[in-house]
Amino acid sequence: SKAFNNFELVNALVARDVGKAMRIVDYFDSNPKSFAMPLTLTVLFNFFSSLMLAYYAPRKTDDGIAEWLEQSRWQVSRNVVPAMRQFKGVKVMQIIAEIRRTDARSKGAEGGMATDGDLLRELIFFILH
Repeated sequence: SKAFNNFELVNALVARDVGKAMRIVDYFDSNPKSFAMPLTLTVLFNFFSSLMLAYYAPRKTDDGIAEWLEQSRWQVSRNVVPAMRQFKGVKVMQIIAEIRRTDARSKGAEGGMATDGDLLRELIFFILH
């Protein structure tokens, strides 16, 4: 679905749109064939890693950040720069750590019986709060 995919999830997180993010997670949870936890975690990890790197760009303009990240200016203007306004660097580091923890938990670390949908809900809640 065009409205329920990993990139729309990232857009919802950047906009801090809790309702949309949770609708996407609910869709993923109810449609396991269209949801792969490793892929979703990879997309989130890549986005927040790029966001962390953006804080260290020598030039803080859209063009400077795009050049630093080796991404298109369009991507940077649409997602990275707005996310820099929404998330402080410390929070981004915590989010990256939580993504790694969620990945380990999805592979059976820490025991527990949480489903991938439950784990993703917890991660999205952590990111947005």
